[in-house]
Amino acid sequence: VSSNTLASDSFDNANFSFYPNPVKDVLNLSYSETIQKVQVINLIGQQVRLQNINATSGTIDLGDLPSGAYLVKVFTENGEKTIKVLKE
Repeated sequence: VSSNTLASDSFDNANFSFYPNPVKDVLNLSYSETIQKVQVINLIGQQVRLQNINATSGTIDLGDLPSGAYLVKVFTENGEKTIKVLKE
């Protein structure tokens, strides 16, 4: 599985991690800075989840979403990062 990422210049990719991918129920996120919120978008552009984290790590429950690919936007004070996640 490839992990395509899009990021702003101020996002430190080396200190960001997410797992598992593909995900069955819960996606774990971790970053060296505070993650303010996470937005989950399906591939037709609809927001299907928006969750405030306000911590350096957190979880997003994707268990109720249909199987498929999703874009997960992670927002921090210094930038944002978009990752592609596969839901089993």
